Amino acid sequence: MSDNRPLIVGGSKVSLGVLVETDTEFLFSAINNPEVHRFLRNPGRIMYMGDEIYWFRSLSEKSSNDRHFAIIENDGMKIVGVIGVREIDWINGTGIIGYFLSQDKWGKGFATEAISLTVKFCFATLNMRKLTSSVFEPNKASAKALIKNGFSECGRFHKQAFIREHGFVDELIFEKFNDFYYSDKKAEKVN
Repeated sequence: MSDNRPLIVGGSKVSLGVLVETDTEFLFSAINNPEVHRFLRNPGRIMYMGDEIYWFRSLSEKSSNDRHFAIIENDGMKIVGVIGVREIDWINGTGIIGYFLSQDKWGKGFATEAISLTVKFCFATLNMRKLTSSVFEPNKASAKALIKNGFSECGRFHKQAFIREHGFVDELIFEKFNDFYYSDKKAEKVN
């Protein structure tokens, strides 16, 4: 299922690639898995194939303030998730990272590496200054993946969302700064 997909950033386990229309089948299947979407913004939402096709086709119509990538497992070159940076503020150099993985790929380091590749792309290619992300408190694995990538918890919204089997939970806010902007050795880091 490579679909001659251009890869944007490569890693050891996963790479980030351009989303292609055939990915809508994966999106439809993965996002409707209750375990996958339970920690997303609207955990009870049911997505229809038409919703996924519409979302995919709207990517090219959206402003240039979002970047979405297919997370591609290098062994087999199949899509295993999606990661994106939305609400990019080009003036202030900020954006918000969000992601999800197919349940059968959890616990393999794929999210951690996809976050790392996305940070690298945003800081080195887009010259962004700061990235933020948020997770609901019971989603320990996602918080751990952000922390492994140098994100720090900087706040929380108390009892922000209802998560089944957990009730109303806190939303944890994370941030990561591009060290290039806060270093005395900027010229050395460019190389």
